[in-house]
Amino acid sequence: MKVIVIGANGKTATRVVELLKASDTHEPLAMIRNLDHRPKFDAIGVATVLADLEYPIDHAINGCDAVIFAAGSGSKTGKDKTVLVDHIGAIRSMVAAQVQGATRYIMLSSINVDENSSYFGHYLKAKALADRHLMETDLDWTIICPGDLRDDDGNGLVSVSQETHMEGVLGALDRPVAELITTRDNLASALVACLDLNNTIGKRFSLLEGETPMSEALGAF
Repeated sequence: MKVIVIGANGKTATRVVELLKASDTHEPLAMIRNLDHRPKFDAIGVATVLADLEYPIDHAINGCDAVIFAAGSGSKTGKDKTVLVDHIGAIRSMVAAQVQGATRYIMLSSINVDENSSYFGHYLKAKALADRHLMETDLDWTIICPGDLRDDDGNGLVSVSQETHMEGVLGALDRPVAELITTRDNLASALVACLDLNNTIGKRFSLLEGETPMSEALGAF
């Protein structure tokens, strides 16, 4: 399966590309918006395509079987860029996938997305609107909602739930909000694993650090 990774230069997405490269069944294509990012992927033998979510990206998705959307406007950008990338750009990628025949679509979202969010509002609202659009398409979609992302080494042990709203003193998984975390390693592994797990199609779920082996947790749907 040829898989385009949108936002490939990001911390989580780079991990995704590396996992796909190591796979026997998938061929990664790293979508970058800056030519300065190309040498990193050249060094590991991964093809790149230059494209920007603020403009049409059909040329990038053409010939791909699946999309992993792991892009983000970044914490240092304002509301306008968040809307352009996390909302409109995400929808643009979905439309391109439909037009170009990339039927499998994996979305990296977040816990507590809310179209009426007042906390970190513009980001959570943009992600919520993108998620809703995806769920209304005919794509074979999966939406993964991690907690606070950490760079610690992943151990492959997670907690998965179809409950994705966990604000308050205790979250839906009986954990203090401070513990609603996800390692980037575990998140990248889940994004890649879902490509081959048809039981995750049409599912939206949270992914947090936990005590269950990932294959078991993702296979429980």
